[in-house]
Amino acid sequence: MVDVTPGSMLGDNCKVYYSATLGGEGAVTEIPQVIDANVESERRSAESNCRGDAEVSEHIGKPKHSHTITLLAKRSTAGTAFLALRAAYMAGTMLHWAFATGVITHVGQLVTEMEARIKKWSETHPDNDTVKVTIELAKDAESAFATEWSVVAGA
Repeated sequence: MVDVTPGSMLGDNCKVYYSATLGGEGAVTEIPQVIDANVESERRSAESNCRGDAEVSEHIGKPKHSHTITLLAKRSTAGTAFLALRAAYMAGTMLHWAFATGVITHVGQLVTEMEARIKKWSETHPDNDTVKVTIELAKDAESAFATEWSVVAGA
């Protein structure tokens, strides 16, 4: 395995992968047309103010993860990943997703994985032969796979 450059962050050379095999056990396929990826995590919160408190307290809860991917394809040659993702969106298929700082097999890569359905498919045609798609993912309520952040370890 190849070691990554120390200090790599998502965005340096972010790659997005998907798999129809759930549980993180199957081989993943890279989405080659990705031009932008956003990994978002936010903890839910609730404010409370009990009698006698001098100020409002905020209770922090479980995280909510949502990811956005933007990909670019030529209209006449959309590619198999584009077509597979569009079919998954239309069918409401849950997929296993991985976002990595680079090639997912390289030692030291930061990887976040989740199981999600494509919540939103936004397709635009900025010029005559280009298709730009923004995909929004949302963790599926039926998935028992907990979203995880990890670093690829050596063999």
